[in-house]
Amino acid sequence: MIVITVLLLLSIIILFLNSNGLHKKNFVSENGIEGDYLIQQAADSEGILLWLHGDGAYEFKHPYSKEYLGGKNGIKAVAEEKNLTLIVPHTPSADTWWENGEDNAEYLIELISTFPEHQKVWISGFSGGAEITTYWLIEKLKRTDIKSGGVILFGGGGSPAAEGITDSLRKEDVIDGSFPITWFIGENDTGDSNDENPFNALAASKQGERFYRDQGWKTERIILKNYGHLLSENNIGMYGQLLDEMIP
Repeated sequence: MIVITVLLLLSIIILFLNSNGLHKKNFVSENGIEGDYLIQQAADSEGILLWLHGDGAYEFKHPYSKEYLGGKNGIKAVAEEKNLTLIVPHTPSADTWWENGEDNAEYLIELISTFPEHQKVWISGFSGGAEITTYWLIEKLKRTDIKSGGVILFGGGGSPAAEGITDSLRKEDVIDGSFPITWFIGENDTGDSNDENPFNALAASKQGERFYRDQGWKTERIILKNYGHLLSENNIGMYGQLLDEMIP
């Protein structure tokens, strides 16, 4: 009797862990692009929260770090509170999204479309994850069944016109429902002067916001005082807190 009780308790614990943690899975697109992703499945999912990592894929490699996903105010906790299934893909292109950005965006569209709750999607990303979103991913949303959600970007998100990708991306041609785009940028996020080609996210986000606003999208660009590229204090990120404020 004791053995049966213990086994039953272990089964319950395992079931609880499997339903509340991040799990690693693999996805292969129709054209053979393969990659891994982390998923935290919501019990009665009302939609998807897609998080796209920055260059180096720190968020994917350290999913329990309080810089991004982990902690009581991290992205994982926000997804759980909002009853959203959290998907954290690793780019198929080494550790960056914007290299081979067109193909990587195609991969993401196919991945998103495999989830039945994808009619409501919140897309969020940091740095390179923000760049692929505004350059390639938003345009491809018209091939999905997404009806609502939005985009929340950190440390990037430039204009596809400035990169010679497209000059026109009218909101009504992509998605019918409400789909606001918000940028959070540190006021000092102007690039490392020691880099040969520093990435100026402050300038890029300004161009990106102007482009999408002119194309009929509801946009907002929020400058955070005294911050640079990383939005964190004492190794605890602000990303979850800001997502919590923006996602209804």
